[in-house]
Amino acid sequence: MARQKKKTTKEQKSSDPFSKLTWEDLEEWAGNVIVGRGRPYQRRGAVENLGRTAGGTLAAWVRGTRRYATRVRLTERNGLESACTCPYWATCKHAVAVVLECLERLKTDSAIGEIDEDDPRLLKLEAIEDEEEEEENFKARSGRSKSKKSKAASLRPYLQEQTKDELVALVIELADAHDAVRQLLADRRDLASGQTQKILQMIRREIHALEESFWDEYNHRDPAANVGRLKAALKGLVAAGQADAAVRLGPELLDAGSRALEHDHEGESDAAFADCFEVLFQALNTASLSPADQIEWAIDMEQADGYSLCAAGLEHLWKKGYAKSDWSAVCDRLAQRLEAIRPTEEEDNFSPNFKRSQMADWLTRALEKAGRQDEIIPLWEREAPITNTYAHLVDLLIAKRRWEEARHWCRQGMEAVSSIYPGIKAALHKKLQTINERSGNPLAGLALQAEEFFAAPGLFGFQELCKAARKARVGQGVEAWARHYLETGRRPGVGRKRKSDPKVAWPLPASEVEVPNIEKTKAPMTGILIQLAIADKKPDEVLKWYDYAGRKKGGLGLSDFLVNPTEVAEAIKSAHPERAIAIWQETAESNIAQVQTSGYEAAAPYLRKMKNALTRAGRKQEWDEYLASLQEENNRRPRCLEMLDRLQGRRRRIIDT
Repeated sequence: MARQKKKTTKEQKSSDPFSKLTWEDLEEWAGNVIVGRGRPYQRRGAVENLGRTAGGTLAAWVRGTRRYATRVRLTERNGLESACTCPYWATCKHAVAVVLECLERLKTDSAIGEIDEDDPRLLKLEAIEDEEEEEENFKARSGRSKSKKSKAASLRPYLQEQTKDELVALVIELADAHDAVRQLLADRRDLASGQTQKILQMIRREIHALEESFWDEYNHRDPAANVGRLKAALKGLVAAGQADAAVRLGPELLDAGSRALEHDHEGESDAAFADCFEVLFQALNTASLSPADQIEWAIDMEQADGYSLCAAGLEHLWKKGYAKSDWSAVCDRLAQRLEAIRPTEEEDNFSPNFKRSQMADWLTRALEKAGRQDEIIPLWEREAPITNTYAHLVDLLIAKRRWEEARHWCRQGMEAVSSIYPGIKAALHKKLQTINERSGNPLAGLALQAEEFFAAPGLFGFQELCKAARKARVGQGVEAWARHYLETGRRPGVGRKRKSDPKVAWPLPASEVEVPNIEKTKAPMTGILIQLAIADKKPDEVLKWYDYAGRKKGGLGLSDFLVNPTEVAEAIKSAHPERAIAIWQETAESNIAQVQTSGYEAAAPYLRKMKNALTRAGRKQEWDEYLASLQEENNRRPRCLEMLDRLQGRRRRIIDT
């Protein structure tokens, strides 16, 4: 326990090295995002048992998903250095919270406990550092990964020199000091004496206790330690020749683990659970299940798995060298299970159809392994109308260069999903382009791409269309009409010819599929034209369309909102600096008006751009007067003043704010 120090005097407080820290120091060390995440941890009291060594190192427990040991210290140059048992290890939100808690104690004249250099938290962190240093040294010496080498392997020569009695005494000492060691040895003893049922009961208790260790934030049990004990017990069960019993526990463990992970808000325990399932998949190798039963068990696990805990194990089974006859047996079983999944026609219910298409995917892989490739395309010809997996079927036909069949299924699929799944229809439209291009009709494919652009215009669509048109040697006509469409809304080949139309003819055939407009887009589509002018580095064009958007009759269209005004300012700052400064000022003041910390931070970059532009133009006094007016307007908003002080070059101590 930390020994309580006497209350800090004002002189001691001002001389404390941590008291000199500013928000800029903290952000330069950890970054705005991490500092923002650490502040609420300190405010809600997540920092527990804060202590400081005689050398000035801070140590504390910090409550997150679990309790972490965190250490922070100042280096010789007053830089911050930290370590934490969380997955981020260094410079994390927990370390920020520890610094802020220390400063809060100094500010409120509250005691900080004194701790020794052998404080358990510091020792725990040092042990992790030693392990990492050993691993790095090993890699440097051997030039290969140490991932499969036991961390305790270096102790083997020492242990081999000990007598049996000395080893027994050492193990008993370890068991007395560490509950996990004692439990592991007790489990191995029970297994060796044939008390399998007792071990199974213990494993089931551990499984049922998993969820509680996550949702109960007030206990100090480490969920990862619970999972670690479970993994050790499962390994012991398998080592004792009880692989079948371990495998039977799989569904039970998956259900409990999935429910537990729902409460793991920081997502730090997935790997620990995945290790448990790795033990179970290894147990399959020695279990009495037939190869077909093994694969079916793995598929059942994967289908019930919402956290990808079993994905690696199933993938390993797909790569195993089972006989074709074994795979063929799996095919027959999966085909029966596929037919048992009843599809649904409800537009908002994807679950049954997803399970059916997933089962069809597994059946496809099994057919490949069994050498029954001829059954794959007929399978998907049956499935495509049921699960709307037309795109997958078309891909298979394209791979076989069966162009007409692929074209047929594209059209059938687009007609079937036209009003239900626009995303699937768009994908099939793309595949129809690919079919035309690869089957020797590139202009027909390009016509489809142009039809897609006219239906849903955008910068990327324009650039890709022009790129493909140049490749097909029709770039001049396609680009001229595409720009004309953005400016006037007139499509080629529609209505009578006008004087304002491009002089060059439209070079593409009519599209074999019509794509309806996703929205009524008003011309000129100034947002896209501004993006295009920015991409072409034409600042006068950027400003022309930006000003037009501001005075457009009938209000702004959707495309006008595609452009951020600050992108415009950045594009025109060299050619039109006054307009750029005005845009930055308007954007900054709009963010400050939100009266939120996030708004103040968002305003800072634009104010900094204003400062730099005015300073370069020899108008620093104008900037100073503007900054002073902002400080006066926001003099009751401390976080805003912090931001403005940084712009002025003034660094305020955290303890003073």
